[in-house]
Amino acid sequence: MTTDHRPAPVSAMPRIAAVIPCFNEALAITQVIEGFRAALPGAEIHVFDNNSTDDTAAVARAAGAIVTHVAARGRTWPRAARATWCGACSPTSRPTST
Repeated sequence: MTTDHRPAPVSAMPRIAAVIPCFNEALAITQVIEGFRAALPGAEIHVFDNNSTDDTAAVARAAGAIVTHVAARGRTWPRAARATWCGACSPTSRPTST
């Protein structure tokens, strides 16, 4: 019996998404998004802005996140992230690659 150790084609790779619910996190969100980009290259980064009164959505969008406005405050589990693996975290999380 032999095993083929070639990497799977990109289309067969699982899609990964990080879901970050936020409320007034304009000062911290860029660092969180950059941390996820470093720890999970190729993952979709989704920010769900829970009706912030600061510039959270604009800052997250400028950092490259997919931003969705959520009118109700509090943690939400929207279905917008279409991925095989989806993880949610606190907006003050500091992901690492190890």
